[in-house]
Amino acid sequence: MPRDWGWWTEQKLDILSNYLAAFTKASTRAGTTVYLDLFAGQSENVSRERAGHVISGSARRALETEPPFTVLRFFELAANASGLDRTLRAEYPDRNFRVVPGDCNQTLDQVLHELRPLNWAPTFAFLDQQSTEVKWSTLERLAKHKKVNKPKVELWLLCASGLLPRGLRLRQAAIDDNVAEQMTSMFGTEQWYDALLATREGDLTGAEFRDELTNLMRWGLERQLGYKTTRVFKVKNTRGSEIFDMIFATDHWVGDKIMKAVYSKAQSQQQGLRERARQQRKQSRQEQDGLVGLFDVDEALPSRDHGYTISTADVPARPPYRHRST
Repeated sequence: MPRDWGWWTEQKLDILSNYLAAFTKASTRAGTTVYLDLFAGQSENVSRERAGHVISGSARRALETEPPFTVLRFFELAANASGLDRTLRAEYPDRNFRVVPGDCNQTLDQVLHELRPLNWAPTFAFLDQQSTEVKWSTLERLAKHKKVNKPKVELWLLCASGLLPRGLRLRQAAIDDNVAEQMTSMFGTEQWYDALLATREGDLTGAEFRDELTNLMRWGLERQLGYKTTRVFKVKNTRGSEIFDMIFATDHWVGDKIMKAVYSKAQSQQQGLRERARQQRKQSRQEQDGLVGLFDVDEALPSRDHGYTISTADVPARPPYRHRST
């Protein structure tokens, strides 16, 4: 059954579509390109704000990328993998893809082994996790997959910095041990705990804590896994609150240049999209109450770029936060 997605999910997937098209175009001379989707989900879902509007999922967007990817692997939990495979096989019968059932942290090794003859080819991995599903060891394997003299697998990772504090119970006496264990497994270190202690003691605000989590992931990708550049795109809900950050990691200057441009374009649209979603929800509530407006939301709203400043500043990752007691 299709899920309902907010405008921020659609924007995230639009960024993915824009980057993938540029990625395959820039890789034309290589002759072979590889796409890995570690949390593929469903082939399509529906908009939470626009009734009847279908949003294509990441797997379908990757398969529809032009120029096309040569090899595609979609990872999905066993309960959902067969349905995704049936849908995609019916629509793309001639494409070289495979849906891999199971936990991607456990099934990735076999897939990378099968793809070893192509470890020279430009490869992009999308890791659209919900919170802390991916393990640091999985990121390590992706970073080490390519030949030594070739650019690393490019990563685009969801870091749910805005959602994780809920599970950690920042303002309560007890910390959820299960969530803490998952955090350590994802970051590959307990260093995130320093920022948590500082937040619980009032030295950091909640927003600063979220920023420290994103920074810690970037620092690890750069300093431990060897990526030359990481970039962040912050996603906010209709109230302007941060939900998650999308972290891009690459060690090729072309990939960095392309994503910088894609991020800038998306950022210029973000405020307009957020306001559009807010107005559409308001209109839906009014219509449910029997109040039908004279104009559709699309007609009443100003330009998406109205009153919004584009920022393309390069902000490097900084050393992780250290608590005064450590």
